[in-house]
Amino acid sequence: MYDILIKNGLIVDGRGETPFYADLAIADGKIARIAPQIDGEARRVINAEGLQVAPGFIDSHTHSDTIIFTGSNSYNYLEQGVTTQIAGQCGSSPAPYSEGNLEEAKLHLPPEEYERWVALAQSPASFMAAAEQASIGTNVAFFIGHGALRAKAMGYVNRAPNEAEMACMKADLVQAMEAGYLGFTSGLVYVPSAYAQQAELVELARAMAPYKGVYASHIRGEGDHVLRSVKEAIAVGAESGVSVLISHLKVMGRHNEGQSAALLAEIERANKRGVSVCADQYPYNASSAPLSSQIPPKYLEGGTAAMLERLKDSAIRKQILYSIFNEVDEFESGIYSAGFDGCMIVEARMTPQYVNKTIGQIARTEGKEPIDVMCDVLLENQGVIQGIYFNQSASDLLRIMGHPLVYCGSDWSDYPDERIDFEQVGGGHPRGTGTMIRRLELVRDFRLRSMEESIRNITYDTAQAIGLSEQGILKEGRDANITVFRYDELHATADFTHPYRPNKGIHWVLVNGDVAVEHGLANGHRSGKVLKRG
Repeated sequence: MYDILIKNGLIVDGRGETPFYADLAIADGKIARIAPQIDGEARRVINAEGLQVAPGFIDSHTHSDTIIFTGSNSYNYLEQGVTTQIAGQCGSSPAPYSEGNLEEAKLHLPPEEYERWVALAQSPASFMAAAEQASIGTNVAFFIGHGALRAKAMGYVNRAPNEAEMACMKADLVQAMEAGYLGFTSGLVYVPSAYAQQAELVELARAMAPYKGVYASHIRGEGDHVLRSVKEAIAVGAESGVSVLISHLKVMGRHNEGQSAALLAEIERANKRGVSVCADQYPYNASSAPLSSQIPPKYLEGGTAAMLERLKDSAIRKQILYSIFNEVDEFESGIYSAGFDGCMIVEARMTPQYVNKTIGQIARTEGKEPIDVMCDVLLENQGVIQGIYFNQSASDLLRIMGHPLVYCGSDWSDYPDERIDFEQVGGGHPRGTGTMIRRLELVRDFRLRSMEESIRNITYDTAQAIGLSEQGILKEGRDANITVFRYDELHATADFTHPYRPNKGIHWVLVNGDVAVEHGLANGHRSGKVLKRG
């Protein structure tokens, strides 16, 4: 007897082949059989008539690492059809732990719970061991963050590592690779990763090369210097021999519209030279990042406490303002490309009255200078503020989306298990709810590729690119990670005002053979597991 039998669906197997009608049987968490008609008994039958049956979608870029400490039902990802998340992005990961690495958690957790987190995150191996015991809704695989490696080895100082510090970073990176991490990521606009030069990244990548790890990078600039920054990421791969994934590829600044053509051409040239390079993208024209990260790194040296002390000084505030708009060669802030009227506060626990308002709006209401609003709100919230920056053009977004070497990543994280009100105003980014569905509907509506090629892009191709070779395909013997949907109904209703509104078109989602979404809504089941490189 089968556990589950999916009947009468149009199979889109993940390989880009012509879809075909068939039944699909599941037993013991695996795909047991795919055939035109399966008549065996099953404990549960799902009628997929009129629907497509595909591999579960893979979100190539999330920040859901801390679900390992808390557990999570991952409902906001499951309801996008996502069955696998790839975490540890932008140079940030809980392990290896060092002072300051879990700073936001320290502000909000009881001391004993915070200490539990610290103990689990002491090393890449201890974190992976904890991950394998966690109760999670989706599968998850991890990168190790360069920022975490550097912070442990040398703190938050702006200089090159010495021999002992580099040896410490390499040792933790090798431990991570042997524990099953996918590779390492850099966040070259976030301290302390921003303090690294190319030579440091190459040396670490060489240490990872024997394990066939991937180097994923939030590059150093995504606006005026985006082409230069893409070339730097490619150079790391070329000099070390590792594969490269450029995170959330975009062009910031309306004055840079059209640069995406040059970026994609550069990626194609690199692959022709034998350097394996791909990218991921979220399908929205606004980025999101901590507000503190939009301050040039030279004012962030020493960590959060040192930054907050500097922000109290009116003279330093003026210097920061000048740096943001006049020293772009040194650092590209999202505020430079969006302006204060394009910088919206979406998370601010201590000042909820500012949520869903731009810094420009607040400044006019309170009769203050925008730079003072920014610094004051950071001080009031102990440096923990999330912002959204409206700074991209639709033409670049669609051109990037249409390229076969660009995959899909939300650049977001799991929401708390208690569902957030669909109609809540503000407080998040729609990519936390609708990334996969919005991508699929844009690809469909603008006819960027066929349905089967679109599904291949976010399943099989993504899995191959990041080193999860057994995932992303409907094949007998493989894990039963499956999304059942109606392609022509897919629609993401979430927007920047109502970022939690639900998606349309997803019907069923199965994680390792267990039904996790029924009729479009997650049922709370936690059947995810840790996936490892190879």
